[in-house]
Amino acid sequence: MEKIETRAVPFYGRRSVTAPATCAQRHMWDLIRREMPDASFYDFCQEVFLPGKGTVDDVVAVCAELVTRHESLRTKFFSGADGSLVQAVARSGSLEAEIYATGPGEDAQFVYDAWRRRSRDRTFDLRGGPPLRALVVVTGHTPVLAAFCVSHLAADLMSMRTLAAEALSLLAARTARTCGPPPAVTRQPVEQAEFERSPQGRALLARSHAHWRQQLASAPVTMFPGRPDPRGPGRPDRSSAAMDSTAAFLAVRALAGQWRVSTSAVLLTAVGLLLGARSGQPVCALRLLAANRTHPALQHTVANLHQEVLTSFDLRAENVRAVARRAFAAGTVAYANGLFDPDGANELIRAEGLRRGEPLHLSCCFNDIRTDHDPRAMGEAASAEEMRAALARTVVAPCDFEEAETFFLVVVDTDPGWLRFVLCAETAVLPPEEVRAFLRRLERLLVDCAEQPERPWPRLLQGPDPQAGRPLRTAARG
Repeated sequence: MEKIETRAVPFYGRRSVTAPATCAQRHMWDLIRREMPDASFYDFCQEVFLPGKGTVDDVVAVCAELVTRHESLRTKFFSGADGSLVQAVARSGSLEAEIYATGPGEDAQFVYDAWRRRSRDRTFDLRGGPPLRALVVVTGHTPVLAAFCVSHLAADLMSMRTLAAEALSLLAARTARTCGPPPAVTRQPVEQAEFERSPQGRALLARSHAHWRQQLASAPVTMFPGRPDPRGPGRPDRSSAAMDSTAAFLAVRALAGQWRVSTSAVLLTAVGLLLGARSGQPVCALRLLAANRTHPALQHTVANLHQEVLTSFDLRAENVRAVARRAFAAGTVAYANGLFDPDGANELIRAEGLRRGEPLHLSCCFNDIRTDHDPRAMGEAASAEEMRAALARTVVAPCDFEEAETFFLVVVDTDPGWLRFVLCAETAVLPPEEVRAFLRRLERLLVDCAEQPERPWPRLLQGPDPQAGRPLRTAARG
């Protein structure tokens, strides 16, 4: 790998404007401050494989155009006179773009992975902006990959998918010497902050405040009784593993139809039951990552819009199906209240802790980032024999995923016919071998339920994990 140069790429927008931060920006800022001074913990990267056309100048120009289009990518963040977070959109400035060439035996993915690891050691200057850096990888004088590293204050996963798609379409137009597609009509973060202060926005925030109060009343203090005090010095040790499973994919499809719930509710049910069985709690409390993009004006907005909204549901029922119906209803209500005032929610959490005589530790997260949750497009369900046979193809292995919560589970559908589960947990509550075992039990519970949809709860399968430590099926899944 050879570094060719680092460029300061100028960008020019339509306006400069200062406004209060949005609820989602304030929510993320609270999480970032918790990790200070290592604020880069909440930065993340997105690669885009290019078609092998055009020049480095073309790709760099596309990067500048993306920053021009999306105000969040040229926004600075700082505390105002009253201590509240402020967003300030810059009309012009420059972003950093690093250009690397692949060396002998290297591919673009290798260069990107190395750049991504280095980016974790570089904190963005959020007061100076912009909260974005770019990478261009060249092979044989042709750009073959572009990548973006962005502060989570400025963008979320849906934003990065939008950026990747726009980068490809803009590059195609530029290399064909045609006009690029116009930007989608979206609500920028400044307008989102204005909406949240409107009568309609205040009504939504009041509704979500009531949701938090209701959920906190039934949530357990923690899903991990006996966990060491989290307020000690230093960051707790964490362990992560990933499971690639066709069996789970087939079981989730079948259960969504049998239980008449969403596929996400199937997964939420299984995770909740396993956590409840491990902790002995009759109620499961999880924070769900809500995308908050149901309004048409927000579907293509590049900004951080996601928030982690609390849901709790009772695990006591005659069978797993009854729990699933309950989890489906609870999750639906939670996602509908995904936009909330983080300061108000924090105050409710503190008040509930005082009422109970001990602080609440709501540090279990469930993040379903699959692109397709619709069971109607799934076709005929697999047989029990097919699901059991698929268990032999499951792979569980360590990975480098890290989150700041005690328990954080992500569900991905990168490859057709497979589900990927990525779990990061504090070793104080789930040692590395237990992280892998939890994933295996999750898969087995889904398959068992698909075979017997009305099964009583629970029958957990214990035992060693025969696939732990094997490499993932492909490097691209890492």
